[in-house]
Amino acid sequence: MIRLAHPADLPAVHDVEVSAGTVFVGTHMDFAANHAPNDRDTLLAAIDRRLMWVAVADDVVGFLFAEPCAEGLYLRELAVAAPHQQQGHGRALMATGIAAARERGDRMVILTTDRSLAWNAPFYTRLGFRIVEGDAIPAEAQRRLAGQYAAGFSPEHRCAMILDL
Repeated sequence: MIRLAHPADLPAVHDVEVSAGTVFVGTHMDFAANHAPNDRDTLLAAIDRRLMWVAVADDVVGFLFAEPCAEGLYLRELAVAAPHQQQGHGRALMATGIAAARERGDRMVILTTDRSLAWNAPFYTRLGFRIVEGDAIPAEAQRRLAGQYAAGFSPEHRCAMILDL
């Protein structure tokens, strides 16, 4: 089941973040296994905007949160706890986020991700997103990528993706 997130979900969201990070161990994104969780105020802002959703099995097993931007809706993070991956939770969360963007009247959905890990860019491509390069990268994605590079992400592996609505 996918539903809007509530402030009471934040401890479980933190647990999902930690668990989801473990899938990066042994990859070129090994450092992401120990990344700091999302800031509580950022998550609360997404909840207040009704732009954060959780996947619930017996408990919260995944989440997606987004932020509005000039070009549309920026999907800031999708995470599913490691034991619950490959079960359709991520796909269901993405469908909910995309539907919300359509309801908002956004013209596109934007995200940044790793282009080489099988569960990142290829997953989004199967959902209809496409990698954009150069001048085709929306300004919000350019800003996010710059911040990710400054935080240590490799430009060789990062990409911007869009879904035109």
